Amino acid sequence: MSGSLYRGPLAGLATLTINGVSFNVVGELQWQPSGNQNETLKGQSAVEGFSAMPNQGFIQATLRDRRDVSISDLQGGSGFNVVAVQANGKVITCVNGWQVEAINVNTQEGTFEFRVESDTVTEDTVS
Repeated sequence: MSGSLYRGPLAGLATLTINGVSFNVVGELQWQPSGNQNETLKGQSAVEGFSAMPNQGFIQATLRDRRDVSISDLQGGSGFNVVAVQANGKVITCVNGWQVEAINVNTQEGTFEFRVESDTVTEDTVS
């Protein structure tokens, strides 16, 4: 990790594609990498150590509804390859993901929440 201070955008702009189709991100975009998750193991007399279990990652975003995309095709779907690009240049990739949680469309705003999880959610950093 370099000690130089980055002077470009740190937050704000984000783009998202689902299987190569671009969507407008209109609210928050959040993500979590896949990997191990540790849990502390305690006995009655001491902290004994920890366990490590695999954990899925996710990408979640508020997106704008589009007339050429069927929400029904997203709801309960799988095999999604989702790519998010952050303002700071990081590229987040979800490979072969599955959609979780109910998709509710807000017709007043024309938006919906999309969440996809996978055992392969990675980040590519920029030097």
